Amino acid sequence: MKLQFDPPLQPSAPGPGGDVRYSMDPSGIHATLVDVAADGQSLTQAGKAARDSGETVADGFGTATVVASAFRSFWSGRDDVAERVASVLFRKADAVSTAAAAFAEADNGMSSAASAALAKLPANYTPHRRGDYRAVQ
Repeated sequence: MKLQFDPPLQPSAPGPGGDVRYSMDPSGIHATLVDVAADGQSLTQAGKAARDSGETVADGFGTATVVASAFRSFWSGRDDVAERVASVLFRKADAVSTAAAAFAEADNGMSSAASAALAKLPANYTPHRRGDYRAVQ
């Protein structure tokens, strides 16, 4: 299968036998992954800011130690949610990048192997006569 470079991993029109073909746009995938990484970085920074704000709020209860303790208890399980989500985002983007690179490399390998195999085949064919089979000379 030879890749057509269209929008990222979009099915193309069905082929002559009705088979569905997929194509891949490496530059589109790269641009998408760069956007995801930027969003992940923004999410990480927002998460750190939220953690700092939560600590500031917890310290701002003054003499209301019971309220401060309750808030700290509530906040301690949630203060790193944005950073954990960003981490998942980065890991998934890395997996997509690895898969896309492997897919493109495999396609190039298959194309090279097919070209090499075809180059070894004899190119001269005997003329076809009615009732006879075509054969390689």
